[in-house]
Amino acid sequence: MLKVNKIKFKFEKSSFDFNFKLIDRKIIGVIGKSGSGKSTLFSLIAGLLMPKSGTIYFDGKNITNLKPADRNMTIMFQDYNNFNHLSVFENIILGVDSNMKKTTNNLVKVNNILKKVSLKIDINKKVSDLSGGEQQRVTIARCLLRKKSLLLLDEPFNALDPGLRKNLYEDIKKISCNNKITTLISSHLIDEMRNVTDNFLFINKGKIIENKILTYRQLLKNKSFKEYLK
Repeated sequence: MLKVNKIKFKFEKSSFDFNFKLIDRKIIGVIGKSGSGKSTLFSLIAGLLMPKSGTIYFDGKNITNLKPADRNMTIMFQDYNNFNHLSVFENIILGVDSNMKKTTNNLVKVNNILKKVSLKIDINKKVSDLSGGEQQRVTIARCLLRKKSLLLLDEPFNALDPGLRKNLYEDIKKISCNNKITTLISSHLIDEMRNVTDNFLFINKGKIIENKILTYRQLLKNKSFKEYLK
């Protein structure tokens, strides 16, 4: 269970107030205009930002004041989070082995996860030498390899073509369901997200509309969401 309980946060002139509860392990689409608070919500859940007040619970544990590394989750932002001086192999295996050893087992893990994100590439190549789309998939591969109980993906597929986005959505859907991972994906591509889930959090002006997860049909009844679609 993920419970974001009356979390308040302020940055410069922007105020954010988040409150919702997710009981089942699901894939949730987090939608809203740029600047509405999607990335802020993810950063608060991941511990990269500290709230002014409120609490965050995950799997029955109060994680509000825990360091990011102590939370059973992984997060991917739209700027990829890669280490440009490291190789593809090192960037990916770093998610599960801080020593980045090239053992047979680690090589198998990296090659298998690369297949899942449809990336055929020399694993010894520096990430800085890759295209934007390839760098994005390296980050996704590292996130998926970690298999944490909560996966936060912030606009994960922006640099990819529609066909590859569709395949990766399906991969994440399978991995999340098979491993019972709670997955939150922020995106402005609502039609594509509807192929992955019918569970949405709609953020408008720093607040979650109705303070709960809604289906797409329920969203269509909301005035703010209708304006968002225009």
